[in-house]
Amino acid sequence: MSRSGGLSIVLCAALVAAVPLAAQQPPAPPVVPPGPTMAEALKALEATRAAAAKIGVVLSCAVVDSRGDLIAVARMDGARFFTTDVARGKAQVSAMFGQPSGAMAQFGASPFFSNLNTAAQGRLYPIQGALPVMRAKQLIGAIGCSGATAQQDEDAARAGLALLQRSDGDQP
Repeated sequence: MSRSGGLSIVLCAALVAAVPLAAQQPPAPPVVPPGPTMAEALKALEATRAAAAKIGVVLSCAVVDSRGDLIAVARMDGARFFTTDVARGKAQVSAMFGQPSGAMAQFGASPFFSNLNTAAQGRLYPIQGALPVMRAKQLIGAIGCSGATAQQDEDAARAGLALLQRSDGDQP
């Protein structure tokens, strides 16, 4: 056998051995449902406004995606100027941790959360008033409200949440 013939056989054997490796691909990442659209967020904010008006309070409410990025925010006439920032901060906490923001109150006093909030320039509010949005059992965002009592904020957020949910019943 010539030297080049032996080399060809070795190269072919190496290629044949490599084919199964090349054909194997890593598993596809799970399909993450898209976050709420702006149209969905605006409808949800209208529901929060209606719920707040029904109980006689004025609020600001925010919808964020799963990263905590703002999709839409609304401030009712008469709501204090800072309530938009608080509503967004509550929603961000809920989106980051996939829990109602009120469930994060004790964690909010931890050194870890303090450092995280410092990195977020103090914009995170681990207080009641925001709820996570789930689709296909995956977190896609959150909705939060501020301006009334903590329970009233959460109740208004829940009214908006109903419009952000698909009918798969996977919201707590």
